[in-house]
Amino acid sequence: MSAAPAQAPIRRGLPRPAAGRAAPAPGLRLVTAPPRRRGFVLYASACLTLLVGALAAVLWLNTALAAGAFKIHELEVELARLEVERDVMDEELVALAEPQALAAKATELGMIDSPATGYILLRDGRIVGAALAAGAEDDPDQTGQTDQTDQTDQAGSQDAGGAGGEGDSAGGE
Repeated sequence: MSAAPAQAPIRRGLPRPAAGRAAPAPGLRLVTAPPRRRGFVLYASACLTLLVGALAAVLWLNTALAAGAFKIHELEVELARLEVERDVMDEELVALAEPQALAAKATELGMIDSPATGYILLRDGRIVGAALAAGAEDDPDQTGQTDQTDQTDQAGSQDAGGAGGEGDSAGGE
């Protein structure tokens, strides 16, 4: 910084304009401003449309996710209800499959206990045990047994046909 007073710059090489009239600059001319384009309005409206579309898409997606979550919750509640129902049915099945319950149901249907138990051996057709028809203890003529020779003939024909095999027995010997 100096203490010298500031002077206007000296122009060298350029002709001085005459007093009162400005000389035109060589090769330069006065131009008018270009007409204002509407690109800004289109750009702004396109951006605004894109923004509104994006917000609408996010709103729709959020609504769809909420509806899906609500449906999942409903299905979980229904699943829990069905599991409880299945557990109750399993308990009922176990209770009905107990021997005491089966015997009570058989008695209710009119079945009676057999006084003796007999088995048919499938490999040779023999009857093991004293099989009696139900109610036979009252009637001695109903033994429930058939002729042993008929059974032996049937067993022989089954063995020839391959129907009975070793170890086929109900109850064992």
